[in-house]
Amino acid sequence: MARRSTAWTAVIGLLLATLTALAPTTALRAEASANGADFDPGMIITDALFYDGGAMTEQQVQSFLNSQVQYCRAGYTCLKDYKQDTTSRAAASGRCGAYQGAAGEPAARIIAKVGAACGVSQKVLLVLLQKEQSLVTDDWPSDRQYRSATGYACPDTAVCDSQYYGFYNQVYMAAWQFKAYAANPTGFRHIAGQTVNVYYNPNSSCGSSPVAIQNQATAGLYNYTPYQPNAAALANLYGTGDGCSSYGNRNFWRIYTDWFGPTNGGTNLVRTIDNPSVYLISGGAKYSVTSLAMLAAFSPLGTVAYVSQSYLDKFATQGVATRIIRAASGEISFIDGAGRRPFVTCAQVTDWGGACSPAGYTQLTDDQVGRFASAGSVTASVKAQDGSNYWITAGTRREILDAPSSAAAGVPAGSSTLSNAAIAYFPVGAPVVRDSVYVTQRGSSSTFLLANSGKYPMSVNVASQVGATARAVGALQAESLALIATKAPSFNGLVRVAGSTRTNVLLSNGRWEWSGSGATPTATSVAQNLTDSYSLAGKVVQRDMIKTASDPTVYLVTSDRIYPISDWDALLAFAGGSTPVIRTLADSVVTALPKGQVALQPGSLVRNQRDPMVYVVNGVTNRIALSSFDFATEAGLVTFMYTQDSWLRGYPQASRELNWGITCGSVDYVAAAGSVHAVSAALKPLYPFPYTSLDAFACGILKIGAPATKFIRTPDGAIYLLDAGKKRHISSWQRWLELSRGQNWLNVVAGFAAEIPTGADA
Repeated sequence: MARRSTAWTAVIGLLLATLTALAPTTALRAEASANGADFDPGMIITDALFYDGGAMTEQQVQSFLNSQVQYCRAGYTCLKDYKQDTTSRAAASGRCGAYQGAAGEPAARIIAKVGAACGVSQKVLLVLLQKEQSLVTDDWPSDRQYRSATGYACPDTAVCDSQYYGFYNQVYMAAWQFKAYAANPTGFRHIAGQTVNVYYNPNSSCGSSPVAIQNQATAGLYNYTPYQPNAAALANLYGTGDGCSSYGNRNFWRIYTDWFGPTNGGTNLVRTIDNPSVYLISGGAKYSVTSLAMLAAFSPLGTVAYVSQSYLDKFATQGVATRIIRAASGEISFIDGAGRRPFVTCAQVTDWGGACSPAGYTQLTDDQVGRFASAGSVTASVKAQDGSNYWITAGTRREILDAPSSAAAGVPAGSSTLSNAAIAYFPVGAPVVRDSVYVTQRGSSSTFLLANSGKYPMSVNVASQVGATARAVGALQAESLALIATKAPSFNGLVRVAGSTRTNVLLSNGRWEWSGSGATPTATSVAQNLTDSYSLAGKVVQRDMIKTASDPTVYLVTSDRIYPISDWDALLAFAGGSTPVIRTLADSVVTALPKGQVALQPGSLVRNQRDPMVYVVNGVTNRIALSSFDFATEAGLVTFMYTQDSWLRGYPQASRELNWGITCGSVDYVAAAGSVHAVSAALKPLYPFPYTSLDAFACGILKIGAPATKFIRTPDGAIYLLDAGKKRHISSWQRWLELSRGQNWLNVVAGFAAEIPTGADA
């Protein structure tokens, strides 16, 4: 839908209201900053600035409006004070997101919300309101100005369409319309990337001139107001031109420049319409961005903006942009995502593929560097997001199999995490590995034995037979494995320690010494550490499940005895939720082992039929009395069952009942919202509860939540600061924001909070 153009001349005798829409808009400014000679009809404003839906918050918009009008005339409502009931609008694909309406929304909120919903800069909307109706600076605005605030649906040849009247309606529909232009760029007369004859005035006799429209924002402005300023309008930038002048797009550019700075700003990353090559602009130089991964690395600098070739040509070409950047202060860093990691020495820079000379880094401005958050120092050892570990050295990445491999190679201590894209920035070097260990190929079922400076492939059957996958000390990427020589023959599970004549058959449940007569079987020479990693057949390790062939009873093996497991659910719990592996041993072995009580499901709530007391099963250690289900529920212990009295009494009773505090190993937790939350030593005095120790089996079923902080929130919505042994109510959201500093609260039940004394408000 077209709108009425901003006037092309000042006509004597028109009503004042008409003159507001038709005459050049006067911006409230301390000093003019725009220069008509800088107006580029093909690039009125960059896409980066125009479509920045996060340009201003509501508070920033309100502060700006307040700065434009100090006092409003009696009987009038200025924009800074204007409020309106708004209606909700559903999201429109390719246009605007959903808008949640509300009663009495201030103009600043409407502008901020519409900009965010539609992805149109709040600065653009403010300028549009000013250039159409002078609403931002007017201290006695009329109802008509609010009614047609952005000139939407006000064509040159007819009156405004009344269905679009109203400030909120106008602001929303104007933003919606600009996104409609962008969603269907060839469906309107002015098209980005094409040269279009743009008229100077609604009067066609005033003529036109070809304009090479460089970007979508400029095309949208011409579709909204289809005229360009002539030389006379630009020569008198803050006044009128001649009879063929129009002022709409001139005023938009001028007001934006005066209020918010150059319209070609926000262009750290740029390209032209005709050439897809992207450049990073820094100071007076430009760097070529040669891949999508590198473009993503510089994403904190903003989105890619379309600029004219003449603008791009102003910058000297300085080569290809890299992840190694330098600030004006001289600090050199490596960037990844939104973070930067400073180098300490030039040797580090060299290891990471750069140099301390200009050819070895990308020079950025301080403002650009400031957009990357500090992410810690550069370390020689790094971890990728997929779990791979690497040694960055000599400009390459050498994948590290495991910590012992790293230590043996002398890799400097300390590690940091990089994205997979940042890791891929480095060429692949030979991996850092050690001898006589199993390794898997990351993302694959392939398994290898590393030995004798090479890798021995093995079939799936052999890998299963020797338990190679479970025994693998780490995984390597296929590209790293490709740099390790392949040995023959393939591994068959037979090994011989170098220098020994004894062959061992490796099986998943142990190793068997080969003692048969006849020819010695073909075996792979390995180091002692591999055979030592297999126990002799017949020995069973802690946490194994064992049974005999004659009895279905399954036992849990611990360090000093075996426990008959009560049922399948308990067996699964002791197996950590994984499919249990049950080894069958001779009757005589199982009979000879000392036995404990029947092992009930760890962490379950149990009682017998005749006694109402409920207990928590603490693994195989004891039973803990439960005085309130809240203690268990908040810890996520919710499985309840009846059991035989003899089974229950087989557990010794703990001296302490379950409370809000739980200890697992050396870590203290508090129970809340179905999980447990670690309490640091510094915070423990704030949670003055008894702490009950659980054994490894019971601790293993707990859900670990986020660590506790010094803030709690009760079911009634009250938030408290824990301080000096008391809980202090936080009376307002603003106070919460002041105190929390990014921390979160712990949601607790009323009984939890009741055990902490109440102090004065925070």
